[in-house]
Amino acid sequence: MPTLRHFVVFMLMVLGLSHCSAPPQFGAWELPARSQFNEKPDHFLVTNTRCSDTPVGIVFYPGGLVHPGAYIPLAAALAEQCHRVIIAKMPLDLAVFDADLGNKLQAQYAEQSTHWIIGGHSLGGAMAAQLVGKPSAFEGLFLLAAYPANDNSLAAQTIPILSVSADQDGLATPAKIEASRALLPASTKYVIIHGGNHAQFGDYGPQKDDGIAQISGAEQLAQTHAALADFITTRITPSRQ
Repeated sequence: MPTLRHFVVFMLMVLGLSHCSAPPQFGAWELPARSQFNEKPDHFLVTNTRCSDTPVGIVFYPGGLVHPGAYIPLAAALAEQCHRVIIAKMPLDLAVFDADLGNKLQAQYAEQSTHWIIGGHSLGGAMAAQLVGKPSAFEGLFLLAAYPANDNSLAAQTIPILSVSADQDGLATPAKIEASRALLPASTKYVIIHGGNHAQFGDYGPQKDDGIAQISGAEQLAQTHAALADFITTRITPSRQ
C-alpha cells in the first residue's frame, strides 16, 4: 500500500521539482513603504496601509520546500493595488500535506474581500489546481510555473485560469507547460516570461536543475505581477473598470 511519503515523492518526480529550502533573500527587493505583514500560525497576511478596503483576496501556495516568505515581494506588489494576499504556511513546506488549507484561509477572511482567487508556484500551483477541482469559493486560479496533475483535469472548469511560465525554466519546462494544455480549459490565459527561470518566481536563490535566467529577478517579478494584475482586472473584477 503506497504511503503519503511515497505520494509526495511521486508528485515531486512527476512535476520535475527539486526545490531549494533556503530562506528568502529580501535584500534583492525594494518593498513598498506602506506594506504591512502579519505572521499567523498557518499563513502570512500581506496588505497595504493606504488601502481602506481590499475587494480581491488572493491565497498563494508556495513551491515545494520553499519558505513562504520567499513570495512576500510578489505579495507586496499585489497589495499595492489593494489586494489582500495570504501566503499559506504548509506543513514541512509541502502543499501536498494540506492542499485544502486554502478553503480555511478564505473562510477566515471571507467578509473582508468580495472576490477570491487562489494559485501558487510549482508544486503549490498544482495543489491549488487540485483544490479548485472541488467545490470552493474561489473565482479564479493562477499557476506560476505549474500545471495540474495528470489525474486532475480542469478542462471542463468554467472559472478563469492564468498560466505564467518562463522559457528558461529547467523544471516546469516549456515542453511540460505545452503538454499540460489539455488539462486546462481552452479559455486559459497563457503568459510566457522570456528570459525567466523557475526560481525567480520567488526569492530563494538558485535551484538545482533550473535553467539560467537571462533577466533579473526584479524584472521577472515585475512581469509576473503585471500578468496577475491584468488577470484580476480583466477576468475577476472587470465591472470595476
